[in-house]
Amino acid sequence: MNDGSVRPKRVLHIVSGMNRGGAETMIMNMYRHTDRRHVQFDFISHREETCDYDPEIITRGGRVFYVPSIGRSGLLAYIKNIRDILIEKGPYSAVHAHTDFQTGFAALAAKLAGVPVRICHSHNTAWKPNPRLLDTLQLHVFRRLILSYSTGLCACGQDAGRFLFGGKKMRKKAVHLLQNGIDLDRFKEADSLSKAAVKREFGIRENTMVIGHVGRFFEQKNHPFMLHFAVHLKKTDIPFQIVFAGDGPLRTQIEEKAAALGLEKDILFLGVVEDIPALMQTFDVFVMPSLFEGLPLVLVEAQASGLPCIVSDAITEETDLGLGLLRRLGLDTGFEQWTEEISRAVQMKKPTWMDIQHSLTERGYDAKANLKRLLNMYSISAQEGR
Repeated sequence: MNDGSVRPKRVLHIVSGMNRGGAETMIMNMYRHTDRRHVQFDFISHREETCDYDPEIITRGGRVFYVPSIGRSGLLAYIKNIRDILIEKGPYSAVHAHTDFQTGFAALAAKLAGVPVRICHSHNTAWKPNPRLLDTLQLHVFRRLILSYSTGLCACGQDAGRFLFGGKKMRKKAVHLLQNGIDLDRFKEADSLSKAAVKREFGIRENTMVIGHVGRFFEQKNHPFMLHFAVHLKKTDIPFQIVFAGDGPLRTQIEEKAAALGLEKDILFLGVVEDIPALMQTFDVFVMPSLFEGLPLVLVEAQASGLPCIVSDAITEETDLGLGLLRRLGLDTGFEQWTEEISRAVQMKKPTWMDIQHSLTERGYDAKANLKRLLNMYSISAQEGR
C-alpha cells in the first residue's frame, strides 16, 4: 500500500479537449475506477478554455496542460510543446494519444522525451465526410508516422482500427481493441427511475413520442437531417418531441435553423447533460444519423438503457450489442422509412436489465474490466492501478 512515500505512476492522455464526447467519457469512466495512490492521469488539451471534465480531473489530482493544436502553433512547435511538458512535468510511464491522425506527432514527441510506452488510439472510421485524393495521401503519411513512433496501437473497434492503422495491422492482430466501456452500475440504478418524474425534471412533454439524440454539435453528427425529419413528422399525425443533448460549435446554427423551420415547440435543446443514464430513461427511441463515426459510446449507453436505436448505415455494425435494439438505415432511404422504423421501434419490448448487463459485459463494455486491459497496455500491473 502506498503510504505517501512512493509517487504514483503518471500517464499523459492527449485529447482535443475533455468535453463530453465519447472518447473523453470513456477515459473518465476508467479514470474514476483507478487507484490514484498508484496511478494518476494527466491531460494535454488543445482547448484553452475550461472543458466539461477539467474540474473533475483536477479534483481527482490530475493536471490539465494547454497545448495549441498543430493548426494554431505549427508542427515543430507542437512537437516541442508536448516534449517539454513530458520532461518538465514527468516522469511519465506512458503517453496515450486520442487525436486520431495527429497521434503520430504526439508519439514522436514522447519518444524524444524518452517515454517508454506510446499508445496511438483510433476513435473514428473517417476524418472527413468526403475525403479527396490529397486527404487520402495525407492519411498514409500520418499512418507511417504513427507506426514508426508508437509502441502500441489501440482502437474502439475493427473499422476504426482499419481506418487509421491499415488493414494489414488488423489482420496481424497488432491492434488492441478497447471497447468504449461504461459504468454499468449507473445504468442499473437509472433503470428503476420513474420515467414521468425524470421527464418533468428535464422539461420533456408527456403523452408524446420522445426521439432522443445525445452528441456534440459537429458536422459528422448530421443534425440537419434530424431537423428535416422533424419537418416531415409534423405532416403526420404522430405527436413527437425531439430532444437534443450536447453542445458544440454548430449548436447556435442548428437552433437558428430549427426556428426558421418553425420547429421551436417540437425540438428541445438541453445543452450539456451530466446524468445521461437518467436522461435516456425519458426517450422512447434513440436516433443517430451520423455521416461517420468510430464506435460511438452513446450508442452503447442507449442500448444499456434498453432503448431501440435507429442509426445511419455509416455507423459500424459493431455497435449492435445483440439485444435486438439496433436498426441501421441509409440516409438516402427517405423519411417515410425512417418514420416506419421509428414507429415500429417504440412498440418493442424493453429487454431485462439482466440481459442488458450480460450482453454488455460479454462484449467488453464494462469500464471496470477494461481498466485492467488499459493498465496492461501501459505495462502497469492491475494491482498497482486498482
